[in-house]
Amino acid sequence: MKLPGTATAEENIHIAMGKLAIRPGDLFLDIGCGSGAVSLAASCYTDRIYGLDRRPEAINLSRELVECGKFLLGEAEEIIPRLPAVDRCFIGGTRGIDRFLPLLLEKASPGCMIVVDLARIGIASKVAELMKKEGIFREILQIHINRGYDLAGDIAFKPINPIFMVIGKC
Repeated sequence: MKLPGTATAEENIHIAMGKLAIRPGDLFLDIGCGSGAVSLAASCYTDRIYGLDRRPEAINLSRELVECGKFLLGEAEEIIPRLPAVDRCFIGGTRGIDRFLPLLLEKASPGCMIVVDLARIGIASKVAELMKKEGIFREILQIHINRGYDLAGDIAFKPINPIFMVIGKC
């Protein structure tokens, strides 16, 4: 099933996992969990996984894919206050981030890493400014991926839309 929105490319997931540096026992939170691909990658490092999404079909897909995860339907700002302390967080859904980021920071353990994956530069800039205001901004990346394909007996590359990744540390 194809969900609306921009799916997180496999390469971006690998970069995010490296930036998050998830350790065994960490509580990983996936906001805007979509298909569950990011939570699945995190499950290689920890079995304490929570995923949030406002779309029932996303919650169902994530539950099917990640057995150790707890996937909750609703808005992040309503669910985050009920969660245990968060050690690592991936944000793929930024709707309401100006409201839920302060709540997330209240739940964040010391040293919590946050990675926000974005397709639009305007939102990336907004998230970077929010993180700066909260004193957690570390870096922003622009990631370009080109996929090879056969063309006339040779290999050519087709670019995929660039992604912006904003990283914060509590």
